[in-house]
Amino acid sequence: MLKVTNLKIQYSKLLFQELSFVLGNKEKIGLIGFNGSGKSTLLKIIANIEQADQGKVELVNEKIGYLPQEYSFSNHNNSSKVWVGEILESFVKNHRTDMYRVNRVLHQLEFKDINIYQEVNTLSFGQKIKLYLTKLLVEEATILLLDEPTNHLDIFGILWLENFIKTFNGICIIVSHDRAFINNVCNKIFEIDEQKLNIFNGNYDDFLNQKGKLLEKRENQYLLQEKKKEKFANMIERIRKQSAGEAQSKALRAVKTRITREVTKKEISIYKEQKIKELKLNGLTYKNKQIFKMKDVTFYYDTNKPLLRNVDFEIFGKERIWFYGANGIGKSTFVKLIMNEIKPNIGEIKVGENTKIIYFSQDQSHLPYNETVEEYFLQNTDVDYSKSFGILGNFMFDKETRKVKIGRLSPGQRARLSFATFSQKNYDFMILDEPTNHLDIKSKEVIEDALRSFQGSLLLISHDRYFVESIGINRWITIEEGRIVERLL
Repeated sequence: MLKVTNLKIQYSKLLFQELSFVLGNKEKIGLIGFNGSGKSTLLKIIANIEQADQGKVELVNEKIGYLPQEYSFSNHNNSSKVWVGEILESFVKNHRTDMYRVNRVLHQLEFKDINIYQEVNTLSFGQKIKLYLTKLLVEEATILLLDEPTNHLDIFGILWLENFIKTFNGICIIVSHDRAFINNVCNKIFEIDEQKLNIFNGNYDDFLNQKGKLLEKRENQYLLQEKKKEKFANMIERIRKQSAGEAQSKALRAVKTRITREVTKKEISIYKEQKIKELKLNGLTYKNKQIFKMKDVTFYYDTNKPLLRNVDFEIFGKERIWFYGANGIGKSTFVKLIMNEIKPNIGEIKVGENTKIIYFSQDQSHLPYNETVEEYFLQNTDVDYSKSFGILGNFMFDKETRKVKIGRLSPGQRARLSFATFSQKNYDFMILDEPTNHLDIKSKEVIEDALRSFQGSLLLISHDRYFVESIGINRWITIEEGRIVERLL
């Protein structure tokens, strides 16, 4: 059992307070909230990595296993290269007698493609997460705390992780903005909102339904409260128009007592969502315009392993394409060819005449890390200085954050800055490579709405199935054995 009682933590601002819950066997929790609400901090407090200002965490016959957003592996020799075999041996006290425990977990995790002589840094993200989970399970963790575990996984890695969590014989608390993933694995949702914890039974779709009803009820209660305030104000005004004296003072005291009892002690505030406001992505292109064309293109880094082989491919106006598939098949290379960052070894690539393209890169390398938020936004838009405050404010950049260098922003903040800038110009063709990896769910929903209304062409690389399904995709493509394989919807 995991029991959390009355947690409170505050840095420059209060993250949360009076946070309490109890979890028993095999519960799978989706922990959600906007960027900066304290989700990762809560996991670290439970894992005893950080200390709360108030409250306590109690474990009864449980052991914590914590998977952070960013992790690395090191050996004991301080050498620059770390081999998989060394890491596996480090998971047990005696590698001569206890490696059977490691092998048992590797089998449980279906880690069949492991090579003990491979350098750890050359593993895929999917292999790295399996290696880290091996460590946690060898240590006999019965509660797994997973912080954004799907961020760098391809679709096959996500499906594997879903199955693992469903069959894990213990408690999981998962911070994730991947709504399809949460829907498929979680039976309870914990939401940090307004510095407190809200608990909902069911998956993410159930949460949306329950949260919507709660907010509707709260809005009705708020309106009734405001009417009651107005009624009391009118009563006070009428009493004060009467002649002064003991009767007036008594009547005023009576009204103020009612205000305290009926309003002040149970006052309801208006709900303010933490999300991007007023995002519109402008673009217009006619249906038959050729946006992009590949003719007989072959590309390889290694002549024996071409990523593309004699490819013919075209994109026309208003097409909305999802480029899916495993990591390493050549999706990023394909985009670099479109953007003319690399040249094909054979063949021709042509971008349509007067086609305006914008590109969001997965590693956010399209942003200059040494510039401030303000400098980048003003240099890449036609917005004047005075109006920039309102626009950047809509994307949750206050006056202080405007002066921060982009390299010091969180990945989620950098994504919001990208879309703030994109929204100020017109584009025929948007290329988005994992644009939502680090965004909270509310920000994703706003971007989905904007993309549904976008009238240009779109090429999307994403492993977020919920996001893909929400924006009106009409073509699917992938790469198989060097060929573009597609599915028309």
